[in-house]
Amino acid sequence: RLVQGKTHLAGLHLHNRAGKEANVVLARRKLKQTSALIMGFSVMEEGVMVSRGNPLNIRAVTDLACPGIRFVNREPGAALRVLLDELLAESRIPGTAVPGYNTLVDSHNQGAQMIAWGMADAALGLRPVAAAFDLGFVPLAEVRCDLVIPADLAEDLRIQLLLDVLQSRGFRDELSLLPGYSQDKTGTTIAAF
Repeated sequence: RLVQGKTHLAGLHLHNRAGKEANVVLARRKLKQTSALIMGFSVMEEGVMVSRGNPLNIRAVTDLACPGIRFVNREPGAALRVLLDELLAESRIPGTAVPGYNTLVDSHNQGAQMIAWGMADAALGLRPVAAAFDLGFVPLAEVRCDLVIPADLAEDLRIQLLLDVLQSRGFRDELSLLPGYSQDKTGTTIAAF
């Protein structure tokens, strides 16, 4: 939608691999010749949500392949699903070895609800979602969420207002209160091209 001019900014939260800034690489590829500013929004802790107390002792993605664990996955292309697939591949575990790998939910909240209702044992999600549903959480990675702003809109009053809020102490303090969130990169320029 950003490329089509249907929005003023877009959020990205891809996982960096092999020292590459995945958000920057994707923004450059999608925007082609368009100049842009990439601003840090937050750093989020991602992982596997489990029942409170983690009764099945899930500690890593490899544990999801254990018999009897009911897992619900995110849709193909979701950033956390991509991370799961990479971690499984590194451990030489095919997705088909994970019971429920093809059972999909559209959001972190849906996965948490499945666990809270006793319909699943594990789901991909964010720490604050697990906390909101009183679930346990097994961290897998931290991911930086960035905002991509076309350079020709960077001076727009509305964008400037947003950037001022991002750089404010009050906003960063509020963000830090969320479980699993960090404001280390909030309001900082990640890239400009």
